[in-house]
Amino acid sequence: MSDNAHTSTRDPKRLPYLLGIVFFVIMPWLPINGFYVFLAQTFFYTLIAVIGLNLLLGLSGQMSLGQAGFYALGAYGSALTALKLGWPIPLSIAFGTFLAALGGGLVGVFALRTRGLYLAMTTLAVGYVLDILAQRWIGLTGGAMGLSGVPQIEFGFPKLGPVFFFYLAGTALIVIQLLSDFIHDGRFGRNLRAIRESEVFAASVGIQVSRWKAGIFAFAAALAGMGGAFFAHQSGYVGSDAFTVRLSIALLIAAVVGGLGTKSGPFLGTLILLAIVEVIAGIDKYGLFIYGLILLTVLLAFPKGAAGVLDSLKNKIGLSRKDNVVLDESGANTKEQLSALALKTMATEGSSLCIQGISKSYSGLKAVDEVSIDVQPNTVHGLIGPNGAGKSTIINMIAGVYLPDSGTITLGGQDVSALGIAERANLGLARTFQNLQLIEGVSVLDNVMLGVKHQQSYTKDFFDWLFKNTLEKKERQESMNILNFLGLGHLAERLPSELPYGHRKLLELARAIAQQPRILLLDEPIAGMNTQEAKEIAQVIRKLKQLGITIVLVEHNMEFVMSVCDELSVLNFGRLIAHGSPKEIQNNATVIEAYLGTGVKK
Repeated sequence: MSDNAHTSTRDPKRLPYLLGIVFFVIMPWLPINGFYVFLAQTFFYTLIAVIGLNLLLGLSGQMSLGQAGFYALGAYGSALTALKLGWPIPLSIAFGTFLAALGGGLVGVFALRTRGLYLAMTTLAVGYVLDILAQRWIGLTGGAMGLSGVPQIEFGFPKLGPVFFFYLAGTALIVIQLLSDFIHDGRFGRNLRAIRESEVFAASVGIQVSRWKAGIFAFAAALAGMGGAFFAHQSGYVGSDAFTVRLSIALLIAAVVGGLGTKSGPFLGTLILLAIVEVIAGIDKYGLFIYGLILLTVLLAFPKGAAGVLDSLKNKIGLSRKDNVVLDESGANTKEQLSALALKTMATEGSSLCIQGISKSYSGLKAVDEVSIDVQPNTVHGLIGPNGAGKSTIINMIAGVYLPDSGTITLGGQDVSALGIAERANLGLARTFQNLQLIEGVSVLDNVMLGVKHQQSYTKDFFDWLFKNTLEKKERQESMNILNFLGLGHLAERLPSELPYGHRKLLELARAIAQQPRILLLDEPIAGMNTQEAKEIAQVIRKLKQLGITIVLVEHNMEFVMSVCDELSVLNFGRLIAHGSPKEIQNNATVIEAYLGTGVKK
């Protein structure tokens, strides 16, 4: 599978790192032209900037055409502190990186409400503003003349300066590459991919979308700034003409040509970019045209980039290796044993849900009109009614997608009426969607892992990933138990798009179960399923109720609803018209007239 198909269950691949480090240590001492050491230096800091853009665009889906501006912040921040204030170069580089991160964080916060083309244009404008500032703020930046005499990395030994720079930039790259692989391989990567595909879904599994988007934007800007800082100390000169939109396009080309969202893409893309730069050095005035032509060609002919091409070749010659799913050490393989494992994973404590007088209007039309419902702990409560009755609107208000115009919603005695989706999810509210919400770019198992509660800090995560990977294996095992419980264990390595519709519905339910919810909202859980599949879902719902989970479901299949629900609330034109047990509802004259029909009455 491709780099971004699913996360790895293995420990980090140390061999490529070891080989790379060995080559990195000996290269400056090889009998080669010093120009190649210079090229390697350029490759190191350019790759750092491309890695940031790959994470931003490839994983979170946020487009930035302003990376040149953050690159400039890093360059000027480091150059000025080293040149004017006499700071040690490593400290100046750190300051330039921080300055770029701060700028990126601010842009990320202000750009949270924009996405796609609008976000790209916003970041492009930021890049232009910073470019103009660099040209006009002559007292600080030197304007068009730039800053000359920027200290170079030599530590008192001028002849060894290129070697010192090589090792400093290369060490920074190794650390950044490790962080990038850690992000790709674990929860960071899953969360960012979830945000890319659906922000509402991401919030529904407890991800604080705004924080994550601003955070990854700041991180990508920091890496661009670090690249700019190294550039300043390599060249010894910083001028505004080096930070135009052309640089942003070049970094974008490297990310796209290499393969967006893949671990190896930035490395391959940067190699290709530098090769292109060398080839077009004599025809520089046609640079933007050539860049655009290359970008268009790759998007049309090789949408997965160089990493995708290599993956295809590996698959054709049989070198591609699929990860093995981690199984329980006991080797449990019977249905009873698997169910026992799943029960241990899913055990939770149900909670009450109280909806008091909630209303919701759209453009003056009342979709929900002062509805009050009490859902008792450890019960299955059904919301039924004709199309347009307000059922899905109520589910969305419970989940936090919509806030009620009036009324309150309390979960376990806590008023959650004003809380967002993620806050409610973190209080124990999980849901499935009427329109399936699955992350298509990762495996079935990784989709379930999105719901597993995280147990430690990301710093501990990194060192665990680096040396043992035990936490990731534990979370994968928990997710496998749930998949086995639902009969999907044999599909764990597949992508969701490879599953039939019924299995996709089960997968979404598995992800919701992994959240260990106190309240589980099921929006049309058997829509599109056949009779046998519906019976299996009914059995699962009964089992979840036994585990202590409180369930609220919306469904049109009355046979299914009557077989699993303890209580029903009936809606019509946004109003609650009846409430009671399935038997009471079946014999309620108002409900029969409005919804069920005379054929249902016994």
